[in-house]
Amino acid sequence: MMLSDKFRYLATEYDPEKIAAGNRPEKYADFQDLHFAHGSMDVVIASEVFEHVRRDRQAFEEIYRVLKPGGSMILTVPYDHSAEKTVQRIDTSAAEDRHLMEPEYHGGGGHTLTYRNYGGDLPEMLRDVGFSVLRLHVEEPAEGITPQYVFVGRKGACVDLSQSSGTRRGKPSLGVLLPFRLFLLLKYNLKSFLRLLKQLGRGS
Repeated sequence: MMLSDKFRYLATEYDPEKIAAGNRPEKYADFQDLHFAHGSMDVVIASEVFEHVRRDRQAFEEIYRVLKPGGSMILTVPYDHSAEKTVQRIDTSAAEDRHLMEPEYHGGGGHTLTYRNYGGDLPEMLRDVGFSVLRLHVEEPAEGITPQYVFVGRKGACVDLSQSSGTRRGKPSLGVLLPFRLFLLLKYNLKSFLRLLKQLGRGS
């Protein structure tokens, strides 16, 4: 409600039957085959979703397609920075899934199948699609946010904070951050997101 009060905000759900039937296309969407036009979105938020997307590379490419130049994807997933590679739990190369290890489920009631556990190669996956990637480490106990990584994939070049005039390495000024559409979005009267903005100085 907070976001839709400020912007044209769509909170889509994945429901294959309703998507196939064409029901309310702005409410139901499949990241692997988005029905939105090229370059039509300023920001796409995918929070704790991509571990459940069958073919994530295809979905990242679709998000990149629908973003405007300079637009951003905000991504959170279960992520193990100490793991060198993402662990693929299910082989999706054929029409039918082939389990490579014991099935793992998340979500309400534990019914949402997990296709992979992301590791340290996730930023490179996003760069390979075309994104410029920023990784933030965020913790906001007052908002119930435990320590976690947030990835920002930007459609276009990121600002090199270490080379920016008047900015110390690791301490970016607000003027440097403004080109990021993500942070333009998050600054509008949303206290928890403003705190996220401040975390940029501690990101990598």
